Amino acid sequence: MVKDRALAANGKVTLPNGFPLRLEGDMAWTGSDYEGKPDLYVSYLSPGEIIQIEGAISHFKALRVSRGLLSTQTFPLPEELSSRLQSINNKVNNGRGFVVLRGLQPAKYTEEEIVILYAGLTSYVANNRARFIDHIYYQRKSKEDGEVLRPPELPVAMNFHTDADTGNILSMFTQNKSQRGGIQHLSSFWHVYNTLAEEFPEVLATLAEEWHWEKPNNANGACTSDILCRPIVAQVDGKPQINFSRSFVAGHPKYPLSANAPPLTDRQKDALDTLIDIAKRNSLQLDQEAGDILFINNLSILHARDAFIDGSESDQQRHVLRLWLMDRETGWPIAKSLKYQNEDLWDTKPESQQLCTLTEWAAIPRATRIQGVRAAISHD
Repeated sequence: MVKDRALAANGKVTLPNGFPLRLEGDMAWTGSDYEGKPDLYVSYLSPGEIIQIEGAISHFKALRVSRGLLSTQTFPLPEELSSRLQSINNKVNNGRGFVVLRGLQPAKYTEEEIVILYAGLTSYVANNRARFIDHIYYQRKSKEDGEVLRPPELPVAMNFHTDADTGNILSMFTQNKSQRGGIQHLSSFWHVYNTLAEEFPEVLATLAEEWHWEKPNNANGACTSDILCRPIVAQVDGKPQINFSRSFVAGHPKYPLSANAPPLTDRQKDALDTLIDIAKRNSLQLDQEAGDILFINNLSILHARDAFIDGSESDQQRHVLRLWLMDRETGWPIAKSLKYQNEDLWDTKPESQQLCTLTEWAAIPRATRIQGVRAAISHD
């Protein structure tokens, strides 16, 4: 539910045109609403449902077809379980904005079976997926070889962001947790929005202005960048949404913007600091277990990650599979003013999709894994 747009009065800063005065509903939450209460956002798979999922894995393997052909038809599940999975879509788009699916035990499955069950289950949540599965882990070998890694490839903390220019739903499968750290945090942009609209309307107005963006469009990020002029925050039918990664507008010590990039103004710096500060102060530390699949509304929920330390055993080395999803029927339409650069994520025929296992992924040279995919580098 959205309330009417704020009107100009007494010379005060007003909200951008079309932006609501306040957002109300389940998506406008704070961390205290869910802290220590995982049962409120975790959907538990029963032993019987696990057996049904394993049956679908066996069914798909028997077909002997490309993993890109994984769908609700080739990964068949009983009606009750399929309906439960489809209901995740509604909770992500019209409810709190995030759901954790729990009960899978990754150690039970081969690498291939993990990819099959992950892509198979997500096909019930959204009707389209990106052309590849991403593997997020500490890429020690690449670092030893002298490559300059980005934060998702390192065991460093990552501040609040969305996966820029990707799908309207972000999914992440936790295959292994780290020995220490690596905790994920979520923050409701709807709550952030309400705080900004009430207390810092000038910040909201700044975020809705056009910013200079520089975004790498290939895997190594060293050759070319898409240079865009677009806002961080926009709205569709009075429903605000955010597309945000700080390094693309403010630069990063290891990945500075080009020499021709205009420096941020003090007003812009303050807007970024205020946005992240409010998100952090009202965030949820996510309860997380190996085997969890997290689904996030990528236009209304910001996420962050703590630094981590891997152990010596493989099951103590953080490994997350990521798959961007797009549902054009039930998902949020993306504001045209955000100028998403993601057409190449969705234009691949199913049989050509790169649904790789970690072993297959690691065998591909880092610079060519997802070369030419603009949205491949989606955040800091």
